[in-house]
Amino acid sequence: MFETEIVPILKAAPGLRPVAVFEEMLRRHPDLGSGIRRTLERRIRAWRAIHGEEQEVIFRQTHEPGQLGLSDFTDMDELGVTIAGAPLDHRLYHFRLAYCGFEHAHVVLGGESFVALAEGLQNALWSLGGAPREHRTDSLSAAFCNLDRDARDDLTQRYEALCAHYGMRPSRNNRGVAHENGSIEGPHGHLKRAIADALLLRGTVDFDDLATYRGFIDEIVSRRNARNAKRIDSERVVLQELPDRRTSDYEEVIVRVASSGGFTLRKVFYTVPSRLIGHRLRVRLYDDRLDVFVGGTHLVTLPRGRPHPNGKYDQVVDYRHVIHSLRRKPMALLNLVYRDRLFPRDAYRKTFDRLRERLPDKKPAGSWSISSRSLMNAAARPNSPISSPPTSRPADCPTSTGYVLTSPPIPPTCRTSWCSSCRLRPTNASSVRRDRRCRMSVTNTVDAARLNLLLNELRLPAIKVLWAQFAEQSDKEGWPAGRFLATIAEHEIAERGRRRIERHLVEARLPAGKAFDSFDFEAVPMISKAQVMALAAGDSWLGKGANLLLFGPPGGGKSHLAAAIGLALIENGWRVLFTRTTDLVQKLQLARRELNLEAAINRLDRFDLLILDDLAYVTKDQAETSVLFELISARYERRSMLITANQPFGEWNRVFPDPAMTLAAIDRLVHHATIVEMNVESYRRRTALERKRGPGRPPSHATPKTVAD
Repeated sequence: MFETEIVPILKAAPGLRPVAVFEEMLRRHPDLGSGIRRTLERRIRAWRAIHGEEQEVIFRQTHEPGQLGLSDFTDMDELGVTIAGAPLDHRLYHFRLAYCGFEHAHVVLGGESFVALAEGLQNALWSLGGAPREHRTDSLSAAFCNLDRDARDDLTQRYEALCAHYGMRPSRNNRGVAHENGSIEGPHGHLKRAIADALLLRGTVDFDDLATYRGFIDEIVSRRNARNAKRIDSERVVLQELPDRRTSDYEEVIVRVASSGGFTLRKVFYTVPSRLIGHRLRVRLYDDRLDVFVGGTHLVTLPRGRPHPNGKYDQVVDYRHVIHSLRRKPMALLNLVYRDRLFPRDAYRKTFDRLRERLPDKKPAGSWSISSRSLMNAAARPNSPISSPPTSRPADCPTSTGYVLTSPPIPPTCRTSWCSSCRLRPTNASSVRRDRRCRMSVTNTVDAARLNLLLNELRLPAIKVLWAQFAEQSDKEGWPAGRFLATIAEHEIAERGRRRIERHLVEARLPAGKAFDSFDFEAVPMISKAQVMALAAGDSWLGKGANLLLFGPPGGGKSHLAAAIGLALIENGWRVLFTRTTDLVQKLQLARRELNLEAAINRLDRFDLLILDDLAYVTKDQAETSVLFELISARYERRSMLITANQPFGEWNRVFPDPAMTLAAIDRLVHHATIVEMNVESYRRRTALERKRGPGRPPSHATPKTVAD
């Protein structure tokens, strides 16, 4: 059967998969069992090795330093990253040097475009500090999609001009032939797996904002570059020098503001201040924002929107641009095209939905007008919570003393004499007693949805969850109002403290499992446990900007003790950052190349304690040690540092290249410092020796002594 039926099929369709041949044979011969599949696949593989067609050969290339840089985009949707709970549709622009493996990644919103390529490529080159002689990318088919011939020619010229600005020769691989760009296609997968692993270690794929996510990506790429630091430095010296300035990484478009208070660009409607209606604006279109100009004057920066995947238009709306007009025309809110985009917070949308439920379409237009105008008045004061629309009191409304505000509303059967507008009623003894009984019966009629909105606006999530439970208990036990309020306030404060510690633990990046409970104080007899516990409180030294220095050979427990102190300080309300010194130095070097070193050091000021682990492993390099010295100088007597090192001060000249810099750094660190020496045998070495020796055989299995005759 193989020679008569299968071989002709393989000759007629050389690319046919073995499983398709197997299914065809089962169709022709139903009596065949499924157990022949593996045998059939092996025979097909053997036949193709002898009679099959020639296959394409991949020729590996040698890369010269400073010769080739590659760019490509990779989709990131499979990781499921969210920003404040909303899915983030994005890609990564990925740049890589073929010789040394230097990488740069930039988060791109939306699809591939020349603007995203220009911004990402320039960020990569300025981060690297030089430019290769050739830049290769794919055919940019996604960027050329849906463009006419003139637009394609213009895009090609702009790409060539971008490369010429940096002295690079532009090149492209053939469309659909990914292996020609293999020096970056393979690293795509490695980088995405590294990001996926980091997200798993982080415990969540949600980020507070886009800047936090971009910082997360930068940190991962920096760690990957740190592993190739020597190779990157060797190639950096042969790169071409950068020009004096960047070139444009935006697209400029002229738009006209319509009478609707905005303009439409790339299937997205943007609102602008209404005074610009009828004006022609110059818009610089970036990957994540729009800069709007009138002539040469910059007016406003807008976040860039994207059309829906189905091609439907979207809107980017700032309510401040139209709120003044909506207050005069409140009925326009009912069927406004971008109504859902208009509300500044979700609470406003929910309030509007409740208004629609209470005032259906059959109500007079005046009711809608009053309610909508009230909502717009609240929106015009975004810092105030949503409240019920104010109403005027009737002429006979009692406003003198002897009347009290009634909330929650009293059922009609319990009302005596009161104003339906302002809920005031007399405070005679009988009505107060009836009121107390009525309140017990109408507790469950409180507008829970409205109260939840108010608590959301006030950012009181714990009270939002617990108030109903404690309100019921308060009604049953007759609590005074002060006790009820104090109880829910205490729970809110406790919950805020717990969430704060959780946030500080995440940002601290402490190594897992390193706490005082797992630290063996007996193995380090020169350390006083009482002194360490006093340091863990933090009050005696963190407020003064003092330092803590831990010295000892590798494996003595310095990192463990430092992490345990950091964990205890976080639990006591301090903010801590734990980092390897080499990693932090790499980030500060990157900030220096981007002329952002001062800002990077200032951002570290939010941490009361900065733990630098393994300081002695920093390479003796002028660039590295200079940023480390600037960090030490900036935190001197202001913010505390905890440093672990396996070399005494006398050997720190191996870290700092200049003797004067060494003395200055040591002088700043030891002033107001506590120095702890941990000169003990390596825990890892001691454990390995104990494991090698083993416990030995028990006496019952010992070899018996031989007795001579």
